[in-house]
Amino acid sequence: MNPMSHPQASDPNASSGRDAPNINPLNVIRLLRSASGALVAQLGLHGQLACVEWADEKKRLAGMLIAGLLGFACLLCVLLFAGALSLAFSWDTPYRGVVAVAVMATYALATGVAIYRLTTLMALGVNSFAATREELAADIAMIRARL
Repeated sequence: MNPMSHPQASDPNASSGRDAPNINPLNVIRLLRSASGALVAQLGLHGQLACVEWADEKKRLAGMLIAGLLGFACLLCVLLFAGALSLAFSWDTPYRGVVAVAVMATYALATGVAIYRLTTLMALGVNSFAATREELAADIAMIRARL
C-alpha cells in the first residue's frame, strides 16, 4: 500500500478528501527568479490593458450621464408643453378628461422608454474589463500549471 495514495487519519486534508499539492518552496523561488523579467513585463501589459479598458469605461459612463441628463431635460420640456397645449385646446370640450388621461399615459410611456434605454446601457457594464479578467485568469492558470 502506497502511503501517498491514501490519506491517513492524522492527515488534516483527509477529512476534505483532497490531496494537498506538493509545492517545494525552493522550486517556487527558482521559478520566480527565472521568470521575474517576464512577470514584470506581463504585469506591465496587464496594467496597460486595464488603463485602456478604464478609459473606455469612463467614456461609456460619461456618455450615459450626458445622454441621460440631456434626454431628461428635453423630455420633460416636451412633455410639459405638449400636455399643457393639449389641455388648453380641449378645455372647453367634453374630451377634457380623455385628453388628461392621454397626457398621463404619454408621460408613463416616455418614462418606460427612458428606463428601458438606461437598463440597456447599464447591461453593457457587465463586459467592463472583460479582456483584463480573461488575461489574468489565463496567467493564473499558466502559473498553477507550472507549479
